[in-house]
Amino acid sequence: MTTDILTFYQKAKEICIRSGYQNEIDWVEKRKLEDQTADDFGRQFMYVILNSGMNNKIAEGIYVKAMKHGMMAIGHPGKRAAIIKGLEMKEQWFNELKSKKTLNEQLTFLESLPWIGPITKYHLARNLGIDVAKPDRHMVKVAHHFNFPNVQKLCEAVSLKTDERIGTVDVVLWRAMHITEGKILEDAIIKKSLDDAKEGRILPLEPGGI
Repeated sequence: MTTDILTFYQKAKEICIRSGYQNEIDWVEKRKLEDQTADDFGRQFMYVILNSGMNNKIAEGIYVKAMKHGMMAIGHPGKRAAIIKGLEMKEQWFNELKSKKTLNEQLTFLESLPWIGPITKYHLARNLGIDVAKPDRHMVKVAHHFNFPNVQKLCEAVSLKTDERIGTVDVVLWRAMHITEGKILEDAIIKKSLDDAKEGRILPLEPGGI
């Protein structure tokens, strides 16, 4: 692995810390499944469903309102029904999750839950302390740029070099992409193009080219 992704990660982490997200980094770094409770499971199940297909800030606002004022603060009927079911079943579902022996079994079980799909299962797993990365569209772009086959492999590679958890790497990279609205990756793409041109790996544009 080149140093490019490590440099990118360190820059992303600096952006997160500078923007006030040190506590979020610490939270995911310390989180372990064996330390969680059924109540934690219920809260994370609710949080992940609310974030599904929605802007993070808006979802967090709805989460806070629902915790204070009840489930009718959730306007989406499908999400509301799934969350109510999850809160009713949190003890049983959490115990079943803990009974799974492998990562694949854990992820398969989470995906079987209402409103948890092939991407959100990773989000829920990570927030419960299972060391995985969520392959959302921002992270897929980062993995593609640095020539990793998927987001998990990207985060595993950085984790191995930094001794930080896979979930931590995921949160740092995702949060930096969110904070900068993708500009951190745009800058890396431009830098790579300029470096390639200097090294003669790509031909410069002809005059008038686009």
